[in-house]
Formats: sequence, structure tokens, C-alpha cells
Amino acid sequence: MTEEPIRPWYKEPWPWVLITIIVLPIIIMVIRLNIYSDYKVEMVVDDYYKKGKAINQEFDRERLAKDYGIAIFAQFKPDRLLLDINKNQKAPKELASVIVSFYHPTQVVKDVNLMATMRGDGLYTANLPENMKGKWQVTIEPYNKTWKVQKTIILPTPDKVLITP
Repeated sequence: MTEEPIRPWYKEPWPWVLITIIVLPIIIMVIRLNIYSDYKVEMVVDDYYKKGKAINQEFDRERLAKDYGIAIFAQFKPDRLLLDINKNQKAPKELASVIVSFYHPTQVVKDVNLMATMRGDGLYTANLPENMKGKWQVTIEPYNKTWKVQKTIILPTPDKVLITP
């Protein structure tokens, strides 16, 4: 009788299949944990009540701008922004400056906040940064943030843009 030689365990396929079934998910888990720790994403807001109240306050600011009859004509020049702010008698008196915020829809790093100051002729002016092309959400509000108007625009635009609440 001829006996088959006994092969060592590491030359058999079944132990490797069982080891792979155990080790492969552990390797995948380590890779995913590494990726998740590098790219943290806030998916859920902890305090829904406070966020809801903040949203309602934003709506109140827009309603107040509507009550004040605020209408802003914005003229975008290559390096300068001119604002002509019109309002009714209920609105507060002249403002020394307003905050103009440009929000890019997809790239947060391009968001810009500008301070537009009043000139002698009653218009507000601010220097625009370079490369302000594309679609922007423009928000204009006074320094004390009592009211707010906003509009989505595409720059550059040769015409004056009317921004109302």
C-alpha cells in the first residue's frame, strides 16, 4: 500500500478560505474607519428646536424688509459694487454701511462678505474681489442685522439688478 504524503496545513486551500472570510472584513473595517475619521460629515443637527427658531427669525427679517419697502438696485462693475437702497418712511434712517454676502452654491471657500459704505451721493459702494463669475446667492443686510434681502444672480451682468424681499 502506498500512502499519500501528508501535506502541511498551509498548503491546503480550506484553511486559507476560512482565514480570508475572517480577515477580509477586518481589513475593510480598518480602511473605512480611516476614511471616516479623515472626512467627518455632520449629518444630523443636535438641537432641532434652536435651528427651527433661527429659521423663523430669518423669515421675520425678510418680512421686516418687506414692511420697510426696501428695494435695492445693485450695479456690478468689474471691480466695484454700487448699491442704491430705496425704502419707505417706516424704515430706519440712513445707514452708514451694509453687509453684502456672496454665497457660492457649491464651493464654500468662494463665499465672500463685504462691507459697503455710503458715499456722499447716498449710494453704497464696495470693492469686489477678482473672479466673481458664475451663480451667487447675494444677501444684503444692515450692520445690526435687523432686516435682510437676498437674490440669486449670475455674474458678470451688465444691467442693474433689482433685489427685493
